[in-house]
Amino acid sequence: MKELFSLIVKRDFKGIFYEKTDNVIIQFFRYCFVGGIATVVEGGALWLIQYFLFHEKKGLHVFIAQTIAFILGLIANYFLSKLFVFQAKSERTNAAGEFLTYGVIGVAGLGIKWLMLWAFNKQLGWHYMLVWLIATAIVLIWNYAARKVILYRKK
Repeated sequence: MKELFSLIVKRDFKGIFYEKTDNVIIQFFRYCFVGGIATVVEGGALWLIQYFLFHEKKGLHVFIAQTIAFILGLIANYFLSKLFVFQAKSERTNAAGEFLTYGVIGVAGLGIKWLMLWAFNKQLGWHYMLVWLIATAIVLIWNYAARKVILYRKK
């Protein structure tokens, strides 16, 4: 935490956002920043698909829209994370295996979102975007922890 605050006080944006680091606090800070951008991509796509393509229809449409939006957000998150957060190559696998594992972890997060959509949108009638926001906060923690431990942990 000290290192992050020190970089913030110094206004060392290169150190905060880009220089390689193994500091978990700085990496999680970056992951939240990257996740915010990917969240805008995913949330924007979800809303656009649901509103313009499905015209806010009820039923399975929201799950289809969520899946398409998830894929777009996953791609944005992967490339931004490789650039800013997990800059080191995974010691456990090659590039294709890294992306595949990254995606599998993301699919588990999508499962959490689907479960929450089913429970809170379909069963309780909450608005799909409210459920998506809550689920996204939960999945952010899951995704970071799983990716850090499974893919980017030192041997």
